[in-house]
Order: sequence, then C-alpha cells, then structure tokens
Amino acid sequence: MRVRTWLAGPVVAASVAAASVSDSLGDGITPSLEVARRRGPEIFNAVHNSMRQWGSSLHHNGMSSFIATVPKGVLLHHGNTSPNSPTQPDWLAYEIEHAENFAHSRRGGPPGRGGRGPPPPQGDDREGEKQRTMKESHGTLELRGEEHKHAEEEEEEEERHGYLHVYETTRPLKFLYVDGMGGGKTTMGTLDWQDYLLRGKTPANDTDTWAHPQRDEPPPPPKRKGPGGGGPMDEQERAKDLCALCKEWGLQGVIRMEAGFEIIKCDFSDGLEQVQALQRPEDTDRRPGGFGNLEFVRGLSERYQGIGSTRTIIDYSSMVSAFFFPVNMTNPDPKRQDLPRLVSVEQTQLAEIKKYLEGVVLERRDEEARIIDWQDVSDLIVGRYADRLKDMAEAVDSIETMANKVNFLLTLFVDGSNVETTEDAIDRCANFYLRSVRPATQSDHLIHTAFKTVTHEICSTLFRVRNIVVTDPAPGRSSLAAAQSAVGALMQSLSWTRFKRCPPCPINEVCVIPMWPMGTVEEYNNPRCSNGSEAEGGERYWGGGPGGPRGPGNGRDGGPPPPLFS
Repeated sequence: MRVRTWLAGPVVAASVAAASVSDSLGDGITPSLEVARRRGPEIFNAVHNSMRQWGSSLHHNGMSSFIATVPKGVLLHHGNTSPNSPTQPDWLAYEIEHAENFAHSRRGGPPGRGGRGPPPPQGDDREGEKQRTMKESHGTLELRGEEHKHAEEEEEEEERHGYLHVYETTRPLKFLYVDGMGGGKTTMGTLDWQDYLLRGKTPANDTDTWAHPQRDEPPPPPKRKGPGGGGPMDEQERAKDLCALCKEWGLQGVIRMEAGFEIIKCDFSDGLEQVQALQRPEDTDRRPGGFGNLEFVRGLSERYQGIGSTRTIIDYSSMVSAFFFPVNMTNPDPKRQDLPRLVSVEQTQLAEIKKYLEGVVLERRDEEARIIDWQDVSDLIVGRYADRLKDMAEAVDSIETMANKVNFLLTLFVDGSNVETTEDAIDRCANFYLRSVRPATQSDHLIHTAFKTVTHEICSTLFRVRNIVVTDPAPGRSSLAAAQSAVGALMQSLSWTRFKRCPPCPINEVCVIPMWPMGTVEEYNNPRCSNGSEAEGGERYWGGGPGGPRGPGNGRDGGPPPPLFS
C-alpha cells in the first residue's frame, strides 16, 4: 500500500468554478484544488472503493462522506430477540447472513442483566466467539424501547427467542454514507471520521466538543472503551449521536461497512415496511449461516466489487473528504503511515470541515439523481491499466515484450507524423477518460482534479517507459529493470486495491481478507483462497478484540478477534 506522511504543507487554496458553500467558513480552511492534486490517488481510491467490500476493507480508514439513496423496494434485514420493530435507532443489514448473527436466542435473562446467552457449542468455540464479538459490536439498542423494557422485567429468567426481520423500503431514503470500514470498532482510525469529525470528540479525552440539539436526552459521561452495555467503544452512544446529527440534516441515518454493509436507521417507522419477523430455530452447535462460516464469507465476497447498483446510489457530486482540505492527516503509528488519521487535525479545522459538509448535505439532499457517476469513470481507468501495469512490473522478462505492451497502451495517443511533442501525447492520454465529464458542483471539480492527477501520472510514466524500451535505438541490459522500476513505483503511488487480490478460487473456496472483526495480518498482506479447513494462525489484523488492543486472553475476555474461519 502507498506510504504517505499526510502532512498538509504550505498550501494555497485554489478557486473552483462551481458554486460553493465555503463562504460560510469565513477565514477558515476551504477545499483546495492544489490539495486535491497532491492527494489525487487517495481521492480516486475513495471514489473507486465506495460501497465495495474489497477496496473498503484494504483502505479501511475512511476519510469521506457522500449522500446515498436507498431506492424504494430494497430489502433489508435485522436480527434481535423480539418480533416487534425497534423503537430506537438500530441496525439494518444488507445481507441476510449478517442480520442472522444477531437473531440468536438468549437464555436466563436478557443481555446486560446477567443472562447466560445461548449454550456454548461442544468443543472448539471459535464460531460462537465470532458471533458474540459481532453481537457485542452493536450493543443492545433493540432492547431500549418501552415494550422491550417491559419484556425484560417479565422475562428476565426466561428464554428469549431470536427473530430475523425483513424490511422493504417504501420510498427512496437518503442517508449519509461513511466510507472505509466505518463499522469496525478499532483504534486504528476506522472511527476517526465519525468520532472526531461528525461527533466532535477529541482524541485526548474522547469527550464532546459540540452540543447535540436534536438528542432527546443529554449524552452520558464518557464510558470505558471496550464491550459492555453500550457495545464496543460506546457504539450505542455513537448511533444516537449520529442520528441526532442526521435529524438536523434531514437524513434517515448512516450507512457503514464492517464484515458486511449496514445502516444505522434512526426511525424504523419512517420509510420501512416490515415484511416478516420469524422466530429462528434453537441454537445448535453450529449455525449454518454463522459468522465466519464459509457461506457467510461467500456472501460477503459477492459484495467485494459492489453492493449492487440499484440497492444504493451514491451521489458523488456530494462528496466531502478530508483529502480536499489542507490538514495534517499523519498517522501517529510509525508502522502504518499508509493509513490516514484525523488525530492530529486541529479541532477548529474539524469543525470547519463538518460545517462545510453540512452545507453540501443541505444543498444536495433533495436532488433526485447524481450528476456524474465518478465510480464508472474510475472503473474504466482501473480496468484499462491495472492488470497490464502489474504484468509489466512483475511478469515481463524481455525488452521486446515490454515494448509490445507499452505500445499497446499508448498507440492510440501517438501521432505518427512526429510533428508534436511527447507532452501533447501525454495530455491526450490523461484526458481520454475525462473528456465527456462536465463537472457541476465543487465536489465534481475537486474529484476531476484528483482524477486528472492520477491519469497524468499513469500516462507520463508509460511514456517514460516507452522512451526507455521503444524510442531508445539501443536499449541496454539495464533498460528492462529501469522500465519495471518505473511501473512498480507508479503502482505504489496509485495503491489500487485491484493490485492485491487472489487468483481465481475453486468453487468450494473464497478469497479472504480481513473484515472487522475477522482476519490476520498475513491475509491483509497476501489475500488467499480458503475453504476454512486449514489450521488458522498468525497475528490478528485488528490488533485486539472490540475496542482495540487489550490484554491477553480470548475474544471478548481480552484477546484478539476471532479468525476468519472456524
């Protein structure tokens, strides 16, 4: 992955041609075309990876938000211990298996009141540990309604059955999409955008710096990080804060991703119809759809390259990203300089970015359709170059082969009359996939600038390779190595997640990568095909159980998160 220092540096904010809401920021920071140029690959990747499990798992520290629309007629899923719909903010899953992990029976009282939960399976309990980790990740908001409180009092010593709900959207619903692994409860930066920017918390003491005018009650005192009644890293309060913000902005909630995409739906009575809520079978030693089960991961892999074009529509013209602003996004962890963080950004700057985001949301919220599908543009660029670049950098073994491959990519842009400069050809190449794009909003102009930076870097590198292996009348022994070095450096700069993928897997295996709370460092560095039968081992990627690294132990008692497969 690309290594960056993320320092803001001396930046002069450039003007943009679209109407802007940045005037309301006074003398504060504003989006900058110059910053968009310097962070072109990061902005490109944020667009390309949006609502995609694969790219968002590898570039998991999301630094951007978009307005997203879930159209009418989309089926969503929810698991809890009641046939009734939640009366408080709660979670919806895009995939059946994701919700089913929360639809387990509980015995001896509800969670948080000393109940034992489902009986442990015999022998190896890794799959049960995965399910407990995921269930803890959302806390117990579904038990907060009055009818659920009453049920708790009556059934404290009785078994509570699991229910799997299916909902259908009754009209288009607008949400705030938070990119990256925004549902991952880690201390690695996956929650920075939500906690430090949207919620206004400070890294030093994890306390609020802004009021919550739309909350029904004041926020409680800060809680410890880790599992408990509020879920890992205080997930209940996070959901309430985000819903208070969405209420101010006229949105339905927040879309995020963990091991599967989810929606924090602020009001289940608004825009949803309950299709069914069926009691689940009693828990057994192995649930066929259990968390980490091969078929569960197979379902996730179906979303590696997209949630489905008609299930959620991203308005890319509403994109707001920390990558647009001259702020210091350096990661304090010297070993992970490839991952941006917001911990070093000044509080006043975060507040200004949030105010800018609010203006964009209010401006774009009621638009019925996106203006430009920037992800389609990114797909054309990645599809044209990604595999060919990797081939040129890693597999080509002769100057002749390298010359053939670079000529294949560039012949369209070269005028055989030799009456123009190389720069003319590079410019023609860099603009090729952007010619038909007509930016309309400020976000469009910033994205366009970033994309042009990326395509210009690709084209200028390829023409440099062409000069080495084609134009040079007598390329020497070192020419091939120089050409491959140039392409390798380009790949590192682009940091496309397509460069890191499995070969085609057999039908009974799935390509696996870390998806919170599952996975290892080795699977992040070298994704692999697996059917789950081989022995698991290695350092857990997410560094600890829910809430980040803790002491030795196992699972929710203080150790690492569970392996991907049992």
